[in-house]
Amino acid sequence: MSFLYIILGIIIVVVAFKFNIWLGIGLLALIVGYGIYHFIPSYYVTKGNQAFAAGNEDAAREWYKKAYDTGRTKVEMKTSYAYILLRTGYADEAEKVLDPIVRVKGLAPEKRNLAKQQRCMVYYKQGRLDEALEEALELYESGYKTTNLYGMLGYFKLLHGDSLEETLAICEEAYDYNSDNRDIADNLSICYYKLGRYEDAERVSDALLEENDSFIEGYYHGAQIAMKRGNYKKAEEYLDKLSQCKRSGMTTITEEEIEKLKQEVKNENSAS
Repeated sequence: MSFLYIILGIIIVVVAFKFNIWLGIGLLALIVGYGIYHFIPSYYVTKGNQAFAAGNEDAAREWYKKAYDTGRTKVEMKTSYAYILLRTGYADEAEKVLDPIVRVKGLAPEKRNLAKQQRCMVYYKQGRLDEALEEALELYESGYKTTNLYGMLGYFKLLHGDSLEETLAICEEAYDYNSDNRDIADNLSICYYKLGRYEDAERVSDALLEENDSFIEGYYHGAQIAMKRGNYKKAEEYLDKLSQCKRSGMTTITEEEIEKLKQEVKNENSAS
């Protein structure tokens, strides 16, 4: 359809120039101005995507903000902007982007559910775990099941201290849904760990880290599992790898937790 509009615009301008040169110039200026006005948000988004792909998330956030501030962006772009805000530590701003999307009347269910899914992580980052878990469960029970939702739901239930058997059922279901996802696999390994099934935990953790060599949470939990298995050297190696992993606003392990575990491993190595 856009191509047809372009052809129609060219025809109109050509006819206008034949009729009157000043009319042609005026129409051409009007069309060019409209084109810039219409496509500038897409240009900003393209620049944001390029910055994000290059690893410059702060620049990506600024480009997306420019697009968002035009007031002429689609829901898909807004949810992408909210995700980048979360990754760069702006959970409150992400909530301001997502809330209006959820309230839009007549919005396609998949678009509203995606916004709600992202808002779950916003709530978690704001320290509102009960609300995060409640909304994630509502989505799950409504039949909305995605890799990201499974990853969040398992993690939230573990944090919330829900029944381990109930949480295990969710985590195993999630693993059947997508065993290649690192968050899902990490949740399952933690669940096994908390249940004292250390051999199962190590099996899942080892497979996870073979495919993900820059996963902070995976290495941290893998080190915990290795300690329970009495393999302190392996735990130390995993913790050493954490210095090579990139942090973001989505990282769930704090530096204090890492340093505490390092000290525990060091003490065990000294005692052995």
